[in-house]
Amino acid sequence: MSEDPLRALPPSDMTTNDAPTRDADRWQYPTLAKSESDGFYCYHIQRRVSAWFSVRLAGRMGANAATGVDLIFGVAAAVLVLFDHWLWGVVMIQLFGIFSCVDGEIARIQGRSSRIGDFLDTLTDRGTEMLLVGAIAFSLRDRVEDPASALTAGFALLGGVFMLTTSSEKFRSAWQTGYPKRRLEKLFGLFCAGSDSRLLLLSIGLVVSDLTGDGSFLLWLLWALAAAAYVNFLVRIGLVYRHFGSGNPPES
Repeated sequence: MSEDPLRALPPSDMTTNDAPTRDADRWQYPTLAKSESDGFYCYHIQRRVSAWFSVRLAGRMGANAATGVDLIFGVAAAVLVLFDHWLWGVVMIQLFGIFSCVDGEIARIQGRSSRIGDFLDTLTDRGTEMLLVGAIAFSLRDRVEDPASALTAGFALLGGVFMLTTSSEKFRSAWQTGYPKRRLEKLFGLFCAGSDSRLLLLSIGLVVSDLTGDGSFLLWLLWALAAAAYVNFLVRIGLVYRHFGSGNPPES
């Protein structure tokens, strides 16, 4: 009989309790941010807002509950976009992005980071982003001259997002640390390397296209992000080979 993999983990890998919730007010931006793996928009904007929520919610809910709230915002955003309520969808997308940070921050404040929490957080973030891209593509069909082009652009972007997110997660599993895209991919980090920048640009596209009544800008944006994602993926392969080919992360 094979050994239970969870039984073999040391207690510190399951859950910790080093930071009492009553000290949550001491956790301020950028203490809770991930300086290496956070995208530009996430680190400089979303983390400032999420930290405000996190220090106030840490005494009222756990990290997994915050992940549940995050999922609700993400699904609500996809439904709103799918049924052509684009501006309200943008509001939900931004709340989803903020609470994508809140759950991990609450775990760090409470000292209760866990592998299952990280697993659920990753599934929620990656799955919801793909759901949002699909909803945008389907909703855009009625606002462009060629409905098939909207679906094609959406599927192209989904492929690029899949490759980027998979490479990030594989890097984390191989090196036991987040991929340092904010340091190694400063240019791509502004518009496609992380979900924060991708969802920000898609939000801008939704607002512009909704206010103008013309979906051509959003369609162009889908194609541009898809192309950038594929180029980013190829560049990332080269960067990982160059900086991590020896098996050890480079010095900061």
